[in-house]
Amino acid sequence: MTARRCRALVVVLLMAAAPVAASGQNLSFTPVSSIAGPTDRIKAQGSIVYVVSNKALAMYDVSNPEAPKRVGTHTFVEQVWGFRVIGSRVYAATGHSGLAILDVSNPAAPVPVSQTKTPGQAKNVDVAGKLALVANHMSGVDVIDISDSARPTLVGSAYLDGYARDVATFGSFAVAVDNPSGVYVFDTAKRDPLEPVTSVQTATGPQQVEIADIQGKKIAVLAGSEPYDPLSTLRAAAGEAPRPGSVQVFDVSSPAAPVLVGRYPTSGSGRRLSVKGTLVYVADGPDGLRVLNVSNPSKPVLVGTFKTDKPARDVAVTDSLVFVVTGVLGTGSKPKDDGDVVILRQAAQ
Repeated sequence: MTARRCRALVVVLLMAAAPVAASGQNLSFTPVSSIAGPTDRIKAQGSIVYVVSNKALAMYDVSNPEAPKRVGTHTFVEQVWGFRVIGSRVYAATGHSGLAILDVSNPAAPVPVSQTKTPGQAKNVDVAGKLALVANHMSGVDVIDISDSARPTLVGSAYLDGYARDVATFGSFAVAVDNPSGVYVFDTAKRDPLEPVTSVQTATGPQQVEIADIQGKKIAVLAGSEPYDPLSTLRAAAGEAPRPGSVQVFDVSSPAAPVLVGRYPTSGSGRRLSVKGTLVYVADGPDGLRVLNVSNPSKPVLVGTFKTDKPARDVAVTDSLVFVVTGVLGTGSKPKDDGDVVILRQAAQ
């Protein structure tokens, strides 16, 4: 082999190896600016960041992250417990008022599309094709036909053993979690009525679920806590430290046989997270931001941290920016009336 061909082969091999090397790198974070609260929940899509506090949604243009600019607002009929931004729509779980759909194609002038009452208390939502799936505290997973998003139709509910907390979709499948321990997989293509393909009770107090696509495998990443403790408020008042939680990783590539394959401890319960590629960004309370690499789902690895001045409550991610909501870690269902957003620029070390 000639020297030129050897050099060319080396270049090709290095290029092929680059993504693997990058996935093993640690991350560093540099504060860029902030967004004044109150803020409790956050999502990011493109150059727009969506922040929610109680009933209020505000949208910020962060194309210049050093100077975020508020471009639009909307007030829902009830407190937002969870929401997702999909394309030009915001889907919000608004408690006893059910599912709200908001058109944000022009963030400066958001337009309400519809409000659909659900049987109980809507906690979070995701979309699979023409169906919105709502995690409902009382009725399980509500199935809402949004073929006509201006006139959605509640077509049924799938019962869960515990209290539904969240649902996330991939293709026609959906993964729902409930408290205290349930993980359910649904095939929305088969819904007369919708029933779980299977369920397992191997989670620990799951509060949130997100889906990652890792080397062709579908991975459900759960933000977990300990099972419900009716004395938690009294214990906290007595000075007891919160019980630890965990990020829990389930392989759902075979929807009929989900498997718990990995865990990583968090400083407490009820942590929120965001998934970007093989990275899981965790708003880990007093420990601030923690980033896990789950390219090997059975062995999550800590690859980045940033200590926030106040406890981290929620997190959202774009290609190079991380948005961390910080504020008091309140207990119970009372809306948060504080919370600022710290904007961080991330870089591989």
